[in-house]
Amino acid sequence: MITNRMQKRYVLCLAAIVLALTFIGCHDQQQTQNSQHKLLLISFDGFRYDYLNKVDTPHFDSLAAGGVQAEGLIPVFPSKTFPNHYAIATGLYPENSGFVGNTMYDPKWKEWYRIRDRKAVEDGKWYGGEPIWNTLEKQGIRTGTMFWVGSEANIQGMHPTNWKKYDGDMPFKARVDTVVKWLSAPDTQAVDFATLYFEHVDGIGHRYGTESDSLKAAIRESDRIMGYLKEQLWNKNLWDNTNILIVSDHGMVDLAADKTIFLDQIIDIADTERIIWGPLTMIQPKEGTEEQVYQALKKKEKHYRVYRKEEIPERYHLKNHGRVTDLVVVADLGYMVLNSKYKEQFVQSLPRATHGYDPAEKKMEALFLAHGPAFKSDTTVKAFQNIHLYELMNHVMGTKSAPNDGSLDSVRVLLR
Repeated sequence: MITNRMQKRYVLCLAAIVLALTFIGCHDQQQTQNSQHKLLLISFDGFRYDYLNKVDTPHFDSLAAGGVQAEGLIPVFPSKTFPNHYAIATGLYPENSGFVGNTMYDPKWKEWYRIRDRKAVEDGKWYGGEPIWNTLEKQGIRTGTMFWVGSEANIQGMHPTNWKKYDGDMPFKARVDTVVKWLSAPDTQAVDFATLYFEHVDGIGHRYGTESDSLKAAIRESDRIMGYLKEQLWNKNLWDNTNILIVSDHGMVDLAADKTIFLDQIIDIADTERIIWGPLTMIQPKEGTEEQVYQALKKKEKHYRVYRKEEIPERYHLKNHGRVTDLVVVADLGYMVLNSKYKEQFVQSLPRATHGYDPAEKKMEALFLAHGPAFKSDTTVKAFQNIHLYELMNHVMGTKSAPNDGSLDSVRVLLR
């Protein structure tokens, strides 16, 4: 005999099942909606956070008005090209990805990595972590990369569905055309995530400085590229359905002839095994000379800071990797660590600019814009660290992240 109590329990159970099925259906619908949106990650190398204020940039301005602009994108340290592009791709700090510089030495392998060494660049053993294109490919999403750091290497034995070896001579419009072709291909071939990379702003900034007419021309050219990209996406009915992230890897600061630190006048270079030069200078003393070299640097510590490896500040997220040397010198903003024999060459090349300094320096901050169905419009947010972009990209694509140092909560303010 069925009692009223049994009937009530039956009705409650049935209601719970219907509610659960409704939730699952909504969840699946949301996943489907997320998968229908494409994501395009674009880098303008060396594009400082404030460059849009230097000239008229109508296409960038239109993107900002219809999307989100950050007051800056904070790089990882060192604020160099390869460490930061790879940090964006993986959400990892250098000590966890292994990318501690554009030039690195691995003492276990006794091998060098240099950005112009094609064999090293294409060797996946140098790249720790899981880049976004691998994360997406593992979850059934096709990807295409145009010149992104790491995408030429067989990381985890994988490549993107489509990828190109870096070719600085490839015209910018051809890069756009290729990526739009990938995005707009038939459903069985189209990619849903792609990257673009443009290096000209960085090169001009280095060569002519941040206040030069040449740099202003490069910024205008970048704006025209964005206009052309929008036009091509619009023609392929992709514009309204594509989330776009526009980033840069670092900022830039002008140099001066009198802001030089001549390392060979402070220490005996013969006491070192190797030196990796730059605003972050890595020094490996010969065995038995460590304290001698450190004390010499400490005694002359002006316009730089010297650290034993274990004393490197935690906020640099650098010291816990074997590719970091026993001593490091961090130059003050705008100062260069040099060998004095290159003094004349350095002076003759001025005016110019560089990067690689402490990410806490405002002039090292980079550009960030976001536009598309996932993002708010006409919104400005505070500067944030670029390692959070990996989590953001996975959220937008509806995929599960690999372990990383970022946090979606740090960038949730960007989202609708």
